Amino acid sequence: MPEAAQQLEGLCGEIAMPGELTAQILPLAEAVSRIPRLEELYDPQTWDAGYERLSRLLGEDPRGVKTLCYFLLRAEETWDQYQVLGWSRERYRDTMRCFSRFAGEYRRRWGRDGFDRGRWTVRQISGRLVRVGELEYERTTLEGKPALSLHIPSDACLLPQLLRLSWAQAREELGAAFPEYRDAPLFCDSWLLSPALKELLPETSNILRFQRSFSITPLDRCSFMRWVFSDPELPLAQQPEDTTLRRRVKAFLLSGGTIPDGRGILSSDPFREL
Repeated sequence: MPEAAQQLEGLCGEIAMPGELTAQILPLAEAVSRIPRLEELYDPQTWDAGYERLSRLLGEDPRGVKTLCYFLLRAEETWDQYQVLGWSRERYRDTMRCFSRFAGEYRRRWGRDGFDRGRWTVRQISGRLVRVGELEYERTTLEGKPALSLHIPSDACLLPQLLRLSWAQAREELGAAFPEYRDAPLFCDSWLLSPALKELLPETSNILRFQRSFSITPLDRCSFMRWVFSDPELPLAQQPEDTTLRRRVKAFLLSGGTIPDGRGILSSDPFREL
């Protein structure tokens, strides 16, 4: 087996990449490895331009498997950065499992293997985003100053004690590695912070408990359909009602309600048992 394929085989196993998809990736490794590291993919200011250039270099890639292969090869290199920072292999592995998670989401939506999150995973390969426990933290800016953007993975558990542990560990590790972020504010843009959810969920909901750690303002956009329903393109009347949340959201929308995203600024003492 060529060296590039051997490297990817080990990484795919470590991050629990689905076996059928791994079998499609490995034969591509040798050819894809000839595409050089694109420095544009490592600077937030040039992420879009870098991704467009990569797409041209990869050529036809209707299900994104070549793109996934390329990103996994770059992810192998990102481990060097983690070692320099003194971060654990567990931290690296948890972060890079995003590729397996996104592959699973693709299969659930389309019923076949593929990958369509390359524009997002520039954050992981560039080391700008790291997963710590249940949550992900991205080094970015807010109003021109260093800030951490918090992301909630689709497999996150929102129990307050787990969120508090994640936050404490992230503050310690990111603050030590990047002093300019030691006391930086943290913000989160998400449908999970929509004020409208207070009309749909009980007070004991972990989502509402999560919201209480933020000062929230509504945003002029809605992203909830992608996350609540597996196929956001399906007409609302045909959307499934197989969970309590889906039933309530569907009824709310059919009655004329809307669920705008919210932007939250994290409190100084978040994720207490509320």
